[in-house]
Amino acid sequence: MREITVEVLRRQGHRAVGITCAEEMDDAVGGMPIDLLIADFHLPGEDGMSLIRRFRAAQPLAGIILVTASTQVDLKVLGYNNGVDIYLPKPVATEELLAAVHSISRRLASQSKATAAADRSAFRYDPTQRWVSGPLGRTELSDSESLILASLARAPGQRLELQQLQVLLDLNAKAFNKSAFEVRMVRLRKKLIGVGAERSCLRSIRMVGYQLGITLQAA
Repeated sequence: MREITVEVLRRQGHRAVGITCAEEMDDAVGGMPIDLLIADFHLPGEDGMSLIRRFRAAQPLAGIILVTASTQVDLKVLGYNNGVDIYLPKPVATEELLAAVHSISRRLASQSKATAAADRSAFRYDPTQRWVSGPLGRTELSDSESLILASLARAPGQRLELQQLQVLLDLNAKAFNKSAFEVRMVRLRKKLIGVGAERSCLRSIRMVGYQLGITLQAA
């Protein structure tokens, strides 16, 4: 059954490794992260439940499918309580096993997207050293860029009106050059994009002002 399962998974494009007992796990995998563990309850040496506990503690986000001939309800409950995602009684039809694998794959893909989104939102700002960092690195800010960024981050809704920005930068209202100011904001936006922000990280709001579209954490 192990050999057939491995072959079926490989044909579906998965990188699958089969082992005969829990003690072979470390040597067979070589310390690499595992997305999904398919384990039998009855194993020689360390039993399947012990393996599942150990695996879940090491890789809390991975998927676990428990396959066993036992139909005891208390065993199922024990499995779920120890981190099993799906319980499949033997004999397992190939179609059912693949459906279970695909179900867990969708969950893992969703988790991966959520993690990536969280990474993109991890922007740090140091007002003293005047730099901002993100997933793609760090960039230095000018005095005015640092002041604008800090003020937008503290403002309600992270939004400031154009007049507020003028006062903030001590710009003379009569001699105010809107085009030159917009160039300054474009440069700041490019720096934010350069460290991993989306193009909407600094939006111009027509007839109002500007709004910051990222969350900054204090460095």
